[in-house]
Amino acid sequence: MTQPISTVIQGRQLYTIASSATAREAAQYLEGKEVGAVAVVDGGELKGILSERDLVQRIIAVGADAGKVKVAEIMTANPVTMQAGKTLADALDVLRGSKFRHLPVMDGKTLVGMLSVRDLYVAIKNELEDDLHEREALIFGLPQL
Repeated sequence: MTQPISTVIQGRQLYTIASSATAREAAQYLEGKEVGAVAVVDGGELKGILSERDLVQRIIAVGADAGKVKVAEIMTANPVTMQAGKTLADALDVLRGSKFRHLPVMDGKTLVGMLSVRDLYVAIKNELEDDLHEREALIFGLPQL
């Protein structure tokens, strides 16, 4: 779990939306992207995160008009972030004790990606499997993968 977060998000599309967009526009934007959250960015600066859960709980569940409510009103403002050079273990520690499932990843003050719990679990699983194969090869003299 010493792998840097940057290796997990490398080459992935970063989806962003403006805080002035409506909830309906955000839902339409999320459609088909196969992500559960988007970064809310204004003027190149991270302002928040908008998740599918936010849309369900703050629009659908309360019967709000998705065409009138702005992203700024329903997003999670000032989200916890992680630096790209931090490890998977660091991200796991943050997410384990939280009520959110997405972490914006920063390089300094620049948003460079989004890490989800699912991304984190897959990366850790792969790292542990690789470690196990290396140990088996060492113990049993098997060829390494």
